[in-house]
Amino acid sequence: MPRTSRPMQVLPIILREAEVTGIADITPNMRRLTLSGDQLAAGEVDGMPRPAFRSEGFDDHVKLVIPPSDGASLDIGEQEEFRFKWNREALDRARDYTVRSVDPATNSFAVDVVRHDSGLASDWACDVAVGDRISFAGPKTCAGLAEGIDFHLLIADETALPAVGRWLEEVPAGTRGHIIVEVPTADDIQEIPTKADVEIDWLVRGSAAPGESRLMREAVKSLRLPAGRTFAWCAGETLTIAPIRRFLRRDLGLPKEDVEVVGYWRKMPTRPVAPAEETPAEARPAETSPIAATASDAEDSAEPTSTRDVVHQVHEMTELLPAIITRTAVTLGINDLVAGGASTTEAIAAELGIDSERAQAVLTAMCSLGLLARKDDTYRNTPTGAVLTGDGAADGLDLSDPALLDLFSLVDLVDVLRGGFAARTSRASAIEASTWHAQRAADPELDAAHRRHSLDHLQYVLDPILDLEPVATAADLAVAGDVDAETAAALTRKAPDAGRTVHTPGSEALAGRRAWPSVDCTLVIAGLSGRSRPEVDSLLRRMLAASRTLVLVEAFTDDAESDDHQAEELITTLATTGNPSLTTGGLAAALRGLGAARVEIRDIGWGFGRFRSAVIAARS
Repeated sequence: MPRTSRPMQVLPIILREAEVTGIADITPNMRRLTLSGDQLAAGEVDGMPRPAFRSEGFDDHVKLVIPPSDGASLDIGEQEEFRFKWNREALDRARDYTVRSVDPATNSFAVDVVRHDSGLASDWACDVAVGDRISFAGPKTCAGLAEGIDFHLLIADETALPAVGRWLEEVPAGTRGHIIVEVPTADDIQEIPTKADVEIDWLVRGSAAPGESRLMREAVKSLRLPAGRTFAWCAGETLTIAPIRRFLRRDLGLPKEDVEVVGYWRKMPTRPVAPAEETPAEARPAETSPIAATASDAEDSAEPTSTRDVVHQVHEMTELLPAIITRTAVTLGINDLVAGGASTTEAIAAELGIDSERAQAVLTAMCSLGLLARKDDTYRNTPTGAVLTGDGAADGLDLSDPALLDLFSLVDLVDVLRGGFAARTSRASAIEASTWHAQRAADPELDAAHRRHSLDHLQYVLDPILDLEPVATAADLAVAGDVDAETAAALTRKAPDAGRTVHTPGSEALAGRRAWPSVDCTLVIAGLSGRSRPEVDSLLRRMLAASRTLVLVEAFTDDAESDDHQAEELITTLATTGNPSLTTGGLAAALRGLGAARVEIRDIGWGFGRFRSAVIAARS
């Protein structure tokens, strides 16, 4: 999920069970279910504390595990401290739904289900009876309203109407905005009470098939936003809303953090799917690109069983075209353009402002990779290409971002191996420097891009890091690394009356040109990677001498041998900076060698993502 200006709380993933205590048909195509139970209250699960159910954001969602229709038992998985370890069978039966409302007094919440002819969750919702039970997990994040916003724009089809309805009911009186909602029929228009100062446009799709209407897109293009800062939120069918994101960002010029466009469902061309099951893309940290596998890769990574398989595997491993063309398509927004109706070579080239013959070459390559399909002179997105229209795709693959372009230093890997970083430029900077950190210090744009990149991944674990005991109890803290300013601000927001002192020593202290402040705890987040081992040792020695405890969070690559995402982190760090990435074991050994009395390695957050572990060291 891209970074957003909305304040985010990260919550542990807890599996709970609830009973259906209410069923109401809100409109012909929307059924509301009320779920209640003691497990929504604080308690204990598998010997670990279970916090009370929380949902404070208008688009929070839970994962409902749809029970088998034959009443068979289902092994859902195992509860861990901050996350739930899913069994694959249960995860295949899980569907995401917006929390429509919450009533803490009765330990209950409601979800709205779009009704249609068929679908796992829709069938269950149509047949469910009061007294039936269901397991669910989440929400795992709560995002509030962005601060400093003058105007709110919400765009949704019926699958995202529950989120819009909750927004209308819960925002403070006088909140200014404009709402655009597409529904199947006039009977699906809802009367929703609100204290907000908003105009609501109800768009009736009528005979158009779900996911094929352009009503929302045309309505957005006709808007005139008022002066001031606008936050835009849009959700619905992935391809339908992709051009809306492009219009908001590129035509209206809204900043990235003030635009949130979420594909709640995807219409598959080979098997049309009605938007019956409101399934928002789960907010999770992308480990690399958004098209990477998200489930267990055990079956896919089986060793080849024949000579032909071996040859095929080597062939796939040596292909350069997929990585380059996929990133080129995302950077130029080609799949977004196709989704928006620019379906010929000439139309796409005109939108991009490039020569049509050059555009044709890229489109041909995209067809060869299955990202586009062509019939006569017209292109359409394939299901694979549709993935590239998601907001997360641009964040993970867009080469206009200097931090991502820097990763193409991979082509320099052989030179780096033979001669180290030396004095050279990166793919993203025209500045020659002796070290990667010196290069960043001399190039503010490159430095800002890498800081943004770190923050995009760290937003999901920042709260758990700040809850670590050495950080939470320290009266004096030094905070350093890529997100030092954001971490200092988060510490103040989290405990505004704590009276603690927060220092941000900055790059001068990290480079050894300024003394490290004497503090109870030093917290370093994404500040060691890319430095040579002697630099790291020197820095650790100075921090350990000035701090009672150290908490170090980096993109550790302990499992690089078996995890291709971590292997990519290892090698891209080496190629970009001249130094391999760190491991928790290596860092712990270095700290013990420097005299740390106690060293501990802790999982943080959900246990996955780029930043998943912390090394904690105590001086005495």
